[in-house]
Amino acid sequence: MNETLDVLGAPMIVKADGGTVAAFVADHPIPPGYFVPPHRHDADEEMLLVVEGELTLIGEMGERKVPAGASATFMRGDLHGFRNDTSMTVRLLVVATPGLQAAEMFRHFDRATREAGHSLAPAEIVAIASEYGVQFG
Repeated sequence: MNETLDVLGAPMIVKADGGTVAAFVADHPIPPGYFVPPHRHDADEEMLLVVEGELTLIGEMGERKVPAGASATFMRGDLHGFRNDTSMTVRLLVVATPGLQAAEMFRHFDRATREAGHSLAPAEIVAIASEYGVQFG
């Protein structure tokens, strides 16, 4: 599988969607300035592996830099977000288990952005995410 989605302005190349194996796996190049606000997943556990670059993680313990080769894991309900504070694209491998909700949420973001013909407003992002058990803040 190599499905490419536009997730709020950043490409996501889906490698596994949680359908045949209980995991969502995607290559996610993160452009400079890209920001995912702190949020919680009700159904999925998540691991972010930084393949290239350095990512700023945001969570209940504050912020920390994660360099290439390092990873961060989040259990269901853990508050987490991230930001690319560098001038280079950061490449992440995203793994969510069981992952079915993650795959459908990212597809919904892609579909809604294409249908709107422009970036989604924050309220639209929050509404879509909440349909898949993701709460911001």
